[in-house]
Amino acid sequence: MKAKRCWIYVTSGMLFLLSFFAGVITFAQVADKAQIQQEFRRRLSESDGISVIVSVITKEKSVEESMTSRLQEDVERELENSEIKIIPKEDLEYAPGRPRLGVYLVMYQEPNLKDMYLFSFRVVHFEDASLARNYKYAEGVCWDSGLYIGRERTAVMRSVVKTHVQKYINDYLAANPKPPKRQKKEQLRY
Repeated sequence: MKAKRCWIYVTSGMLFLLSFFAGVITFAQVADKAQIQQEFRRRLSESDGISVIVSVITKEKSVEESMTSRLQEDVERELENSEIKIIPKEDLEYAPGRPRLGVYLVMYQEPNLKDMYLFSFRVVHFEDASLARNYKYAEGVCWDSGLYIGRERTAVMRSVVKTHVQKYINDYLAANPKPPKRQKKEQLRY
């Protein structure tokens, strides 16, 4: 009986220590994540617009084309509603750094479920850069949503992607605040 009680105490102590260390690690990850987000925002500062690139990969060509078109429209609408300048692809070569917002989605339809997909996506703002060690061309990541994986219907998938685009927009606007709009002189007179 004493051995069993001792074993319970040892096991409880180990679980407590493991829980404590997991909490410390989680706290460190939260601090790291906040620091990374702050760095991403800093990299977005002084930006003057963005070009949108959407890439969808799936087996069905018609679904791929349809989803690419819908996501392109969704992302551009969100940016326009936030008053972020969209750089047309034909003008991208003339924009400093060629800023691009890439939305990448991979979809796999589950054979047994209609309109249900396994998917992964990522939203990335990247620009042209040069390496410090040899000044060669590179693509620099300025903001990254991370890689997300899920299992949803297409409408929900679009909503999840839009949520991450909205996070990008929030960070972009925090780094590039809009000047307050001036009131018309007529409105100022009483």
